Amino acid sequence: MSNTLEILGIPAFSDNYIWLMHNGIQGVVVDPGDAAPVQAALAERNIELVGILITHHHFDHTGGLAALKTAHSCPVWGPKNQKIAGIDHPVGEGDSVVVLNTPLDVIEVPGHTLDHIAFVGTDWVFCGDTLFAGGCGRVFEGTFPMMRRSLARLKQLPGDTRVFCAHEYTLANLAFAVA
Repeated sequence: MSNTLEILGIPAFSDNYIWLMHNGIQGVVVDPGDAAPVQAALAERNIELVGILITHHHFDHTGGLAALKTAHSCPVWGPKNQKIAGIDHPVGEGDSVVVLNTPLDVIEVPGHTLDHIAFVGTDWVFCGDTLFAGGCGRVFEGTFPMMRRSLARLKQLPGDTRVFCAHEYTLANLAFAVA
């Protein structure tokens, strides 16, 4: 098994990213809203799915969870929200997860949803719908002060942290900023 990890974006729906972190042999997906593109990416690269990470409960991040878990019998880590069926390891602030021999810290980043978490690696973060290129997620369940605190937490990560957000909104966010 290689020690080098790659992170591949798998497009889904019209603007989602499902992230596949893999070492060329085994992989972990983040926020699989749709199982079909994940299955295709795994088959194309001959990668065994060994885990799933969930950042929050919205269907476009969890819709493929049941099918993938059934097909691959792999563990699932996600927020402490009983409404998300299929989470084996509920995690929250201060917890750590080890996948593919890689430790990930869990931080709570509510605002978009109350259960939103992010998985932080050595120089990258899977932030779901909290932060985007040129913007941030909509506040659906939380409050604006919550979202501000969550963005401030992400801002405390090192400046060279690679951000893996779950939607491609860059051009729309930049157009809004210009307007």
